Amino acid sequence: LEEPEPLQMKEEQQETEHPWTKEETLELPISEQEEQLVLKKEPEDKGEKYFPCPKKEQLMVHMRAHTGQKIYKCLCCGKSFTKKSHLDSHIRIHTGEKPFKCMSCGKSFTKKSDLKRHIKIHTGEKPFECLSCGKRFTQTSDLNKHTRIHTGEKPFSCTICESQCLSCGKRFTQTSDLNKHTGIHTGEKPFSCTICGKGVTKRSHLTRHMRIHTGEKPFECLSCGKRFTKTSDLNKHTRIHTGEKSFDYSHQNSHR
Repeated sequence: LEEPEPLQMKEEQQETEHPWTKEETLELPISEQEEQLVLKKEPEDKGEKYFPCPKKEQLMVHMRAHTGQKIYKCLCCGKSFTKKSHLDSHIRIHTGEKPFKCMSCGKSFTKKSDLKRHIKIHTGEKPFECLSCGKRFTQTSDLNKHTRIHTGEKPFSCTICESQCLSCGKRFTQTSDLNKHTGIHTGEKPFSCTICGKGVTKRSHLTRHMRIHTGEKPFECLSCGKRFTKTSDLNKHTRIHTGEKSFDYSHQNSHR
């Protein structure tokens, strides 16, 4: 059998210049004082100058990392950025452009970094390992959340109940869990399906719900090729091939 070709990502179109970026994307000079801080001479006996960047224009861009100067402004929402590339990426939120496409499932993204992260769903790549238990993750953010299981850190508390929930006393390790808990008090379901109107408490739940309408099944069984809308369904199916048996609660209860 031939080995499958590696997953690829496709950039559908070149970046375009949007009118929202033109008005306030002028290269503003850094101050003379700031320039002298980095264009200073080394002691005369060394006979050389200290230029961190080969061109003055590159130096000016580099200096903004230190000064925090944000000269590129989105004329749609007013948000500002230090680099034009960051502004161009942000503009796609308003235009809806998604030039980076997954060649495996066809899903498109506004940023190349989001596509690279998505591709790991298909490849199964998990480069980030927990040093305490060895569990691996596709993203550093997921690893950081997991680490709190070992450290016991619970940095997020319910905003309705100030530092602690007066009803149940719970504290949370993840913002997503905190937001879900807050909905118990408010009954709020901020994410709504545009097709059937169903409301849910979390964006991830809405994404999963939308697959009912779109028919998208991004999770594929490597043994038989069957596809699923949820990873939990794929995991259950995989046991058919591995012979693994899930825990039988009814069997346990019959012995009580």
